[in-house]
Amino acid sequence: MGMIWVLVADKSRAKLFKMKGRAAELTPDREWQHPGVRTAGAVENETSENTSDIVESKNHEAELFAQELISEMEKGAASGCFTRLYLIASPEFLGLLRKKMGASLQDMVEDEVAKNLTAMDASEIRKYLSGAL
Repeated sequence: MGMIWVLVADKSRAKLFKMKGRAAELTPDREWQHPGVRTAGAVENETSENTSDIVESKNHEAELFAQELISEMEKGAASGCFTRLYLIASPEFLGLLRKKMGASLQDMVEDEVAKNLTAMDASEIRKYLSGAL
C-alpha cells in the first residue's frame, strides 16, 4: 500500500495531508495561501467601475492558484511520493483543479469531495473520506 495524498483547497488556500494507508490518520504536510483572489477584488474595486473586470481578475487568480497546486501534485506524482490522490475542494475550485490536471495525475485521483473543508482540522476532514476509503 503506497502513500496517499489528500489535497483540501479553495480559491485562496490549500492544505496537503498524507496518509500511509487507508486506515491511517491524516498527517498535515504543507499549506498554501493565495490571497490574490481576495486582493484582486479590493484593488480593482478602487480602480474600476466594471464588476466584470473584478470577476475576471478573481477568476484569473483562482486559475493561477489551481495551476500552482496541480504543478505540486504532478511533481509529487512524478517523484513517486504518492500512489493515490484525494481531492477535497469547493465545487467551483474542484472544477478548476480538474481542468488543470494532466491525464497521468487524473488516473491517480481515487475520489473527490465537492466541499470547502479548508477551515477544518485533520480529524474532521478524515470523516469526509471514510466512505471513499
